[in-house]
Amino acid sequence: MDIDTLKQIILDFQSRPLPRLTQRDLQLAFIRDMSLCVVGARRAGKTYRTYQFMQEHLAQGGTRETICRVQFNDHRLSGLPGSALSLIDEAYYTIFPEKRRKDEVLFVFDEIHRVEGWEDYVLYLLDEPTHRVLITGSTSRLLAGDIASGLRGKNFCRVLYPFSFGEFTRHYGVEPDVISSAGQSRLRGLLDRYIEQGGYPGLLDLDAIAHVELLQSYWDTMLLRDVIEAHPDDNINITVLTRFAQALMARIGCPMTVRGMIESMHTAGLHFSSETIYRYLRYLEEAFMVFTAPIYSPSEKVRARNYNKVYGVDWALGNAIAPAGGVDIMRRFENLVYLDLRRRGGDVFYYRTRKGYEIDFIHETKTARGNHLAIVQACYRMATPEVITRELRGIPETAAHLGLDQATVVTYSEEREVESEGGITIHIVPAWKWLLREG
Repeated sequence: MDIDTLKQIILDFQSRPLPRLTQRDLQLAFIRDMSLCVVGARRAGKTYRTYQFMQEHLAQGGTRETICRVQFNDHRLSGLPGSALSLIDEAYYTIFPEKRRKDEVLFVFDEIHRVEGWEDYVLYLLDEPTHRVLITGSTSRLLAGDIASGLRGKNFCRVLYPFSFGEFTRHYGVEPDVISSAGQSRLRGLLDRYIEQGGYPGLLDLDAIAHVELLQSYWDTMLLRDVIEAHPDDNINITVLTRFAQALMARIGCPMTVRGMIESMHTAGLHFSSETIYRYLRYLEEAFMVFTAPIYSPSEKVRARNYNKVYGVDWALGNAIAPAGGVDIMRRFENLVYLDLRRRGGDVFYYRTRKGYEIDFIHETKTARGNHLAIVQACYRMATPEVITRELRGIPETAAHLGLDQATVVTYSEEREVESEGGITIHIVPAWKWLLREG
């Protein structure tokens, strides 16, 4: 790698206009002496969120010349060693020598974590008070693990998911009017589309066949780039990984034990160790492809002996990947609610009462004033008395155990309040309203 190539890459960015984009809700702000990182699944919009951050930088008085952007999937950087990374700021200051130690310079690095030894380079840049470093990555190891350790606590990460419903409505230019009849009707129509299409930003305006085919290509690329290529020394069994990952996505919203999945795959003629499957599950979670929700309990032993529930990074992706008839709409709806809770921060669990009734979600968030817990059920249709009884029966016991006096049931369209035993208020809320709530 020579400095002239890097100068060309930097100048190429300078000559291109910033794209017009749907505004994302994820807030980004630097913390003193720390890099800022946007992590999330491939194609969730991380690169475009950095473009928006650059636009915010310009709106606050920065200039285009004070931005140095390098995208590490550029073929011209193929095989770039970590020892050559120092050529980046050298190339930048060769082009703009007047900026050195005078102007605040924003370095934006897409997927730099693919270059071995990149952590030391970021720490080197942060030694200069006028430098700000924004990076993106498709691995949760930037949040915790060996990569985060390599940055010695000097990296602040935010997770970006595919479009929320609020971002979805913004993309289509629809006001989030939950009051008027016309506004509610438009939101119901968009909710139908959101449930069908999912939240991947780059696929929203495609026809149904192309949409499914591109979701499947996303999945294949994630497996290849974010799992197999991300672990080159692991000798990953592609057949086992592919079957396991597909089986997980087919089970979104369902109980899952690794032991049960191993037995099922052994029955199908695939042979591997249990350690292999635990490792593959960790890789898939690191790549933000799947998530697992444990039972809510302060006891590690209780969590270990109970099943987890599995969810995908996008319910439409799960439907496109799952075999046969795909994933039914009730489980896709539950996945939708789960992801919205994750977007709002904190941890998401399920819960089982002593009577064996399951609560879909316990959402725990931590603040300076202590922990906050919320009970959330996801029920696509409360169409019959039997369904209503099933969805509400575990709430009073759960609320009493957690010391809460209210719970929420998210539905497709129903809306009312129910006073349950023990003085528990149950808010039954349509998804098109709940997904647009503040806080």
